[in-house]
Amino acid sequence: MDLLSIGRMGRLAHAVLVTLMALVAVSGCVAPATDSGAYRQNATAALRSALGEARTGALAVQARLDGKVTNAFVDTVVTQSESALGPIEDSFGSVDPPSRRDDELRDHVGTMLSDTADALSAARIAVRREDRAGMRASVRELARLGNQLDQAQQALS
Repeated sequence: MDLLSIGRMGRLAHAVLVTLMALVAVSGCVAPATDSGAYRQNATAALRSALGEARTGALAVQARLDGKVTNAFVDTVVTQSESALGPIEDSFGSVDPPSRRDDELRDHVGTMLSDTADALSAARIAVRREDRAGMRASVRELARLGNQLDQAQQALS
């Protein structure tokens, strides 16, 4: 590995870690909802945080597939992204929808958060097994979920 490749790997690692730390810092910032507007804001925040975790996981696994980072690095990043999803799910799930018309939003967001957590789990397993086909499938699934999360949070904004 030449110095240029090492420099790029270091910059990628730094960017991923900075993004991950920022997302972890905001993942617990969901306030109680007193009305439907506040509930939608909570949903938007949860979706935005999950989007960051999905994109971080996909980026890290793709970097591994491209030979730009080590398996140990990707394992750490994906595991931390997966771990960050738990508090996001818990925080959003602990807020009761203020009205019956918000129940569908709760179910939809909850399902997307759960699907993202499952995809990150699958990515972690594939990385630990050094299963390249599984990693490619994980990148595709995390990208697909990332697009859904992005569209959903934009629709609520």
